[in-house]
Amino acid sequence: MTFLYPGFLLGLLALAIPVIIHLFNFRKTKKIYFSNTLFLKKVKEASSSKLKLKHYLVLFSRLLFLFFLVMAFAQPFIPSEENLITSGKNIIYLDNSWSMSNNSDVDLAALDAAGNYLQKLLEIYPENTEYKVLTNDFEAFSNTYKSKTEVADYLTELRYSGSSRSAEDIAGRLQNDLDKGVGTVYWISDFQRSMYNEHLIEFDSTVEVNGFPTYFNSYDNVYVDSVFLDNPFLIGDAKPKLSVVIRNNGLEEKDDMVVKVLLNDAEVATGSVTIPGNDKKVLTFDLAFDLKGSNQGRITFEEFPVTFDNDFYFALDVGRKINILEIKETDSKTPIENVYGNAALFNFQSFNSSNLDYGLINSADLVILNGITSLDAALTVPLNDYMERYGNLFIVPAYKPDVTTYRQIMGLQRLTDADTTALVPIAAPDFQNPFFQDVFEDNNPNMVMPATTSTISWGADRTALLRTRTGKPFLSEIRRNGKLFIISAPLDINFTTFQNHALFVPVMYRIAVQSAKLENNLYHVIDEELISIYLEEGINDKVVKLVKDEEELIPGQRVLGNRLLLEIPKYLLSAGFYDVKLEEQTLTSLAFNYSPLESDLSQLETPAIKEKFKGNVDIFDASDMEAFEKAIQNKYIGVPLWKYAILLALVFFLAEALLIRFLP
Repeated sequence: MTFLYPGFLLGLLALAIPVIIHLFNFRKTKKIYFSNTLFLKKVKEASSSKLKLKHYLVLFSRLLFLFFLVMAFAQPFIPSEENLITSGKNIIYLDNSWSMSNNSDVDLAALDAAGNYLQKLLEIYPENTEYKVLTNDFEAFSNTYKSKTEVADYLTELRYSGSSRSAEDIAGRLQNDLDKGVGTVYWISDFQRSMYNEHLIEFDSTVEVNGFPTYFNSYDNVYVDSVFLDNPFLIGDAKPKLSVVIRNNGLEEKDDMVVKVLLNDAEVATGSVTIPGNDKKVLTFDLAFDLKGSNQGRITFEEFPVTFDNDFYFALDVGRKINILEIKETDSKTPIENVYGNAALFNFQSFNSSNLDYGLINSADLVILNGITSLDAALTVPLNDYMERYGNLFIVPAYKPDVTTYRQIMGLQRLTDADTTALVPIAAPDFQNPFFQDVFEDNNPNMVMPATTSTISWGADRTALLRTRTGKPFLSEIRRNGKLFIISAPLDINFTTFQNHALFVPVMYRIAVQSAKLENNLYHVIDEELISIYLEEGINDKVVKLVKDEEELIPGQRVLGNRLLLEIPKYLLSAGFYDVKLEEQTLTSLAFNYSPLESDLSQLETPAIKEKFKGNVDIFDASDMEAFEKAIQNKYIGVPLWKYAILLALVFFLAEALLIRFLP
């Protein structure tokens, strides 16, 4: 047996007090008057014997009362096999992600239950213990050790975090302190499956890792999995259809859920959907409205108890014209000009290569080299610089191109002359390729396709957008910082009929739309680190801000051509809309949502949690506060005996009172 506060054992000296009192009481004489002295001897003997027994019993009761009272203050316990909890430093990971807003099996929000567990830890450890508390925010508070009072105050201000962290990220952050000799980690979390991958979370065997799962009452949750436009060409007077994928990851069917769509704070569409358990459904809404500029949209429904993902935000940018620059060797009109001649959709400019203002290159969304026989350094240098700055280039070869000069273009080092001049049919496109998604209403693999005679070749390309029936690429997309599109034949009737085919216009529109970033994500996840937006004009050295209501952030930023790259401070963002502002001008709006992984509430069971960790790991039953406290005590404190000491002290206090009251 060991004592938690052995200093209180000095109180045992108080046992001498009742002993001294009783000794004096034994020596004290009493006068008793008798009318007849005949019975004096018998009375004296009987009274002396009874008084002596009573005094001893009372003394014994008082001594035991004081003894057990002192024991209660000293807090005796039977030590556990583990080391006794002592003051020092501990590291605690407290999961405050949005999934912790679900109800736990103790009828509290999981984050509230986790906070109670941490508060209990503070009570168990000695007062001078220091703690480092890590949450999903990885904020400055987590960088230094704090006292018990500071941690308790922090718990009162704890809020949910939109940052979804993987277990590897968390362990990596903890490892920095574990390397400094701290040997105990408390991991309080809901242990979502989405936090863990196939890799083990490894800790050194000298480190004790104590996991406390906050299990949910139910995993049921309905959330928007994704949103996309059925019509990818969101330009001009397009009337897009918005498709919403809604997922139910619970076991029970959700009947007749009402889903609303709002645009610019006005309700524009409503739908109803029934989703079976562990399934998803797609709702499609017609957005047949006059949409101009930047539009803020929201999808909303009601579902409990998890509500953080009941709203899903998206942004529609409509109406910006696409800047296209054609560089050619002739002054005649080309098929390129015909397809991009719609002034409502495109700012199209076409110049002879001998009369080109190279400054126009950087302001274009798409630069098209059409039929240039030979490329000189005066042209290749600004083109490569343009592509380095996330520009997009489309190369249409000449009749007899000088491929050695073409190889100076970034990404074309393997370019050669075509090894055949035979006319070869082009194979039907792969309609599963996202590039061709929704290009045709009826995806007919037996459609009549054009033919081609290639003048250049760039080798095998399994990802070619179009290829001939002999398997050679006809149209490819080569990704660098920007996109490089290349076609193997001139757009001339003597080489190909592609420009006369029904596929030509949608393919060219698709290239333009992708180049102009009109297929920007309708939304962003707040964990994204880099976002590219289009600039109508240069911003020089001015600073762009992200503004949401009264919140104002200045992200890291750099300009590449007509693109503005924003380094998103993801740990500071919340779901909703942020206006991208240049001084008082709003450039566009960005929609941010929490990660859909956070909405998947499925958890790892205790055996599965243990399998994810390697090292000295214990997973405790934290189903309620009593179980939590008992688990910690059994491991670190042992069996506490102070309650029994108090009980025995009360028993002997009562015994003394009864002896005095009823024993003659």
